[in-house]
Amino acid sequence: MTDELRDRLARLDPMRSDVSVEPVDSPASRKLLESTMSTQVGERRATSMRRLVPAVAAVAVAVGVIGALALNGGGQPLVLNTGVEDPTASCIVFSVEELAKAPVAFEGTVVSSEDGVVTLDVDEWFRGGVSGQVILEAPEGMEALIGGIPFTAGDTYLITAYDGVVNYCGFSGPSTPELRAAFEAAFSG
Repeated sequence: MTDELRDRLARLDPMRSDVSVEPVDSPASRKLLESTMSTQVGERRATSMRRLVPAVAAVAVAVGVIGALALNGGGQPLVLNTGVEDPTASCIVFSVEELAKAPVAFEGTVVSSEDGVVTLDVDEWFRGGVSGQVILEAPEGMEALIGGIPFTAGDTYLITAYDGVVNYCGFSGPSTPELRAAFEAAFSG
């Protein structure tokens, strides 16, 4: 190991001696301890996500709406990708509040599904589109992913998308009464 690497590792050491640390009984330390002990693990993850989501959502909404309007202005089908661009991405917990942040949301019936292309006739736009048809570029095997959707001709689906990519993790799927109710709650008004 080189000296430079040792120095870099030493700077990352949380127990190094050249860094001053507040005493355990200080007011700030007690507040942090109380917060840590009274928050469940899922809440901590959700709180961390809540800090990032508003900024990301605002950008996604702007890009999604502008993109959807540009693509749909002439009545052309909206084209979405069902692939995962980031293999390290993970799902956030489904909620109507998170669903409502989707810049593109619609209900559509599959007209055809072949050779990695799914064509849907739009039954209802909840947000982000005006076209009567959406084309999903769906590489074979995507339905095997967690939350992946096997598209079947004649079936109806509720779909959300961010930045031109279909959102899985329960935010898109077959049109069930439960998911339909969530969409109506998320996109009403």
